[in-house]
Amino acid sequence: MLHTMRKGASGWLAKGMLVLLVGSFAVWGIGSDMLGSSVGSDVIEAGNQKISLGEFQREYRNRVNQVSQYTGRQLTAEQARQFGVAKSTELTIVKRLLEAERTQELGLGVDDTAVLDEIRNGAGFKNEAGVFDRFRFEQALRQNGYSEGEYLEILRGEIKRRQLTDSFILPISTAPAILVDTLFKHHLEKRSANYIEILDAEVGAAPAPMDEQLTKYIEENKARYTAPEYRKAKFLFLTPEKFTEKVTVTPEQLQEEYDGRSSEFNIVERRAIHQMIFENETSAQDAAAKLVGGADFAGVAKDLLQLTPADIDLGQIGRTDLLDELQGPVFSAPEGGVTVPVKTILGWHLVKVVKIDEAHTRQLDEVKDQLSTAIALRGATDLMYEAATQLQDEFAGGASVEEAAAAIGIKAEDLGWTDATGRGEDGKPSAKLPPQPEFVTQLFAANKGDDVDLTETTSGTYFAIQLSDTQVTALKGLDKVRGEATTAWQANWQHDENKKKAEALLEKAKGGTALSSLGSDLKISASGTRAGPIVGFSAAAITELFALDNNGFALANNEQGNGYVLLSLKDVIAADRVAEKQILDQLKNDLKTGFQQDIALQYQVYLEKKIGYSVKESLIRDYF
Repeated sequence: MLHTMRKGASGWLAKGMLVLLVGSFAVWGIGSDMLGSSVGSDVIEAGNQKISLGEFQREYRNRVNQVSQYTGRQLTAEQARQFGVAKSTELTIVKRLLEAERTQELGLGVDDTAVLDEIRNGAGFKNEAGVFDRFRFEQALRQNGYSEGEYLEILRGEIKRRQLTDSFILPISTAPAILVDTLFKHHLEKRSANYIEILDAEVGAAPAPMDEQLTKYIEENKARYTAPEYRKAKFLFLTPEKFTEKVTVTPEQLQEEYDGRSSEFNIVERRAIHQMIFENETSAQDAAAKLVGGADFAGVAKDLLQLTPADIDLGQIGRTDLLDELQGPVFSAPEGGVTVPVKTILGWHLVKVVKIDEAHTRQLDEVKDQLSTAIALRGATDLMYEAATQLQDEFAGGASVEEAAAAIGIKAEDLGWTDATGRGEDGKPSAKLPPQPEFVTQLFAANKGDDVDLTETTSGTYFAIQLSDTQVTALKGLDKVRGEATTAWQANWQHDENKKKAEALLEKAKGGTALSSLGSDLKISASGTRAGPIVGFSAAAITELFALDNNGFALANNEQGNGYVLLSLKDVIAADRVAEKQILDQLKNDLKTGFQQDIALQYQVYLEKKIGYSVKESLIRDYF
């Protein structure tokens, strides 16, 4: 359908759309220059609340850094996709925008004092003495890519959303006592057992199985010995990159592209600044007097605030990165100059302008390569669409993949045996397999002899598949699994024979014979809960232990699965509310949190229905 739309669309429309999507790509998708041109592209909306592509990227990067810190390694772009970082970022933003829209509808507000208190009381901004540390605050902003003004507005919004969500917190301090007590007693009761272990090896060596026995064993364990369905195919795969060599970029095109995107290359004035913030005006004026008297800015910061040069350095910033009150003073000061003390919500600021990078426009020569790539890729995309149209005509005329590929001047490729997970017979990812998930889906939907058709992927590329051969799901031949099956059959034989012996011993125990008199060493298990583990016991054995009464006996597999344990109940230790107070408190909290999360989830569903939201999934996929 999209292909048909593209065929009918005028060239300027397609080109106009693609301008937004072409640029220089780095490890994390797109470079900052290109993102800057897409800042106006809102990717998520909820009511009047919107978030741009640039804002999404910042939150995405912060989340990547959080996951990297958690895992102890910096995530690559592919690993971030596997972790679903973009999706989790999207869900978080949707929730925030819905709540923000609701706070606006309700007219909730937050004054500057509340915001300042939140900052000063934030645990992340306090030093070892528990006192608010401005350096930590500013460092956190730099690490997360926020200006002070941006962060204050984000925090103001967070406080308003808390006002909203706190309004439906459960009006109880804990979960229902009877529920807590029942679950605590059930899960924290401990038991120990007297038992003997009866190992399979004690029954002697297993005989060599006949082929008939092995065949029957394989039939009875089909899942273990069944090969998945594999498919071979001829295919072609169209991407814009395959056509870029056919595009010639002229100087006139470069100039036209440059002129059309001129605003993208207008670089605003930026200033490298150093900053000190004081609690009160008197302290700030004293510092300003020292600077007027010739004192060094960094020296004053060290003497009065115990700040290092790194602490005061805010790096290069633009006008809008600053709080409103600072923008005029900082951007009117000369290079090397210091502002007068300026009051903001954070305190009294003294700012030194270290260096000024004047506003300027990047010239054509500076961005020629970037523009050339964009034009070539856009032209290649047009060629890809033309090739796709020609392919559809070829397929409509009955052409094979190989014939159609030759007609547009490319070569069809061979896909070796591949299963539904995209892996070959060796268990490794199949060579040449295109990365689009639709490809494998289409491969396993095809039938031999089907007419070939062109499929467009969600990313705008195309492929066509012609099934060559199929290996249906089938049991592996005996010759392929003889060694593996023989070992398993013999272990199973020993286990079955041993079960007969173990069941006979169980009957003796039930008849009054002491466990210690049944020919194996009597053992005492460690105490454990239903959740286990208990050394030597399988999950089934633990279940049997907690089903026993004082006079009962039970038989179950041992922990390794190479024998049995015959057990009786030794001790029952009731859950101890004092000794296990930490677990009890955690259980109470978990139950309360569970109830609260359920309410919050229901409220979000309500907001989604009442307010609604939209997400440009394809744009997010293109960039992340």
